[in-house]
Amino acid sequence: MVLSIKYDFQTFYLNYPFLKLDSLIEYFSIFGGLQDYSGINLHNNMLKDALQELIDKKIIEQELPFFVFDDPFRKLLIQIARGDGLIDSSLNRVSIGQTLGYDIIKELVKNSILYIVDSRELPIKRYSKQLIKKELRGYNIQNKLRFAKPIYKFWFAFVEPSRDSYNNIDIDAIVQNLKKYQYRLTYLVFEQLSRELLKDFLGEDELNCNSYWDRYSEFDIYCKKDDGLAIVGECKYTNRPLTKAELIKLEAKIEQSGLFADKIALFSKSGFSSELSKSQSEKLLLFELEDFRELLNTL
Repeated sequence: MVLSIKYDFQTFYLNYPFLKLDSLIEYFSIFGGLQDYSGINLHNNMLKDALQELIDKKIIEQELPFFVFDDPFRKLLIQIARGDGLIDSSLNRVSIGQTLGYDIIKELVKNSILYIVDSRELPIKRYSKQLIKKELRGYNIQNKLRFAKPIYKFWFAFVEPSRDSYNNIDIDAIVQNLKKYQYRLTYLVFEQLSRELLKDFLGEDELNCNSYWDRYSEFDIYCKKDDGLAIVGECKYTNRPLTKAELIKLEAKIEQSGLFADKIALFSKSGFSSELSKSQSEKLLLFELEDFRELLNTL
């Protein structure tokens, strides 16, 4: 069973309550989900030392089944960690056939390493003698694969690719790559935590809330309540406020995808422009970084 990322986030906070909220999220996107944090020292931004401890103590090797570190499991996990997670596309990129690929995925899901996010896109309506646009003729709706824990995605995106044929791991290369690409880890975690915050705000623990993608666009959050209420959300983990222009762009994407949104929820690390803040309405929900502390206040 895959535990809620909210539970893992709270556990991480209990181990590192001294971290500021943004640092808590950023470190959680690397180490979140470990069974044991002892020895992982995150005082004074000691990232390299913490990573070295993680590798030297073989913590991940003790928490994951041995077979995931051998191909074809390893090869597929690296592709999923570095790609978009679309199942068929991921299998094609690593030249694994669908029969074998789906058996591998089944095993990884059974071991709570990955989970499947079902596409919610509706199939294209087809009629006899209908002319299909060329770009849509080979289009297939695909489900996605996500890692059950932030630490798993980090490991297969940054650590395993740096391992050489002698089983050595280049810690300096990992640190340098993190400086360039950690945003990809942090953004996904921020997106997942945003969904948890939205469910708490609405008082809907069982709300069907996940990302949404189709042939036109992708949305960080798409929630549908049993009564039909639909909520579309977007997350921004950047050092600049989210603007009204970005809201207008999101509304255009919603229209292009043929979705309907009773409410739009925006989540921003750096808050919102004055113009956007002043344009609040019953339809618009705005969440800033400090609001994420609510996920910890339930402890």
